[in-house]
Amino acid sequence: MGNGLTRSEARREKSGEQGSARDLDLSALRQTPGFMIRILQLQNFEAFYRHFDALDMSPIEYSILVTVRDNNTVTQSELAAVLKMQLPNLVKILSKMEDAGILKRKRSARDKRAVELSLSAAGQKRANEASGLGETFNAHTLAPLSKAEQTAFLQMLARLVEGYRRALR
Repeated sequence: MGNGLTRSEARREKSGEQGSARDLDLSALRQTPGFMIRILQLQNFEAFYRHFDALDMSPIEYSILVTVRDNNTVTQSELAAVLKMQLPNLVKILSKMEDAGILKRKRSARDKRAVELSLSAAGQKRANEASGLGETFNAHTLAPLSKAEQTAFLQMLARLVEGYRRALR
């Protein structure tokens, strides 16, 4: 591997898994929202890649497909803003999706400087396949919680996101 680690050691290091049998005291960190959110995000992304392996899709590609599908008009800039991405980084991904025949881009009629996005027929089919997988993935992700807890958890996450959005204005 070039770094002296075996594949499983490299995978554990990348995912943050412990390589030793010794358990570290993380009780203080477990009371820290940022730490717990980050660990959950890493675990969720690892599970996402396994679940979406058949579609060879990343979380950002999923987010792009669903957002473009669910909005009549969305520009590259709007998409970059909601996905919290730098526009040049998003444009690279959009270019690959366009080259693959999934996405179409055109100049906006309402603002000639903006580029609007839409899905091709193949992109619509891919978005629908991804949504089906997404539903089962989300159900699996939330399975440790009761139905009431799932609803409350998603509502609390939305309130936290909104709280940060307001604070950053």
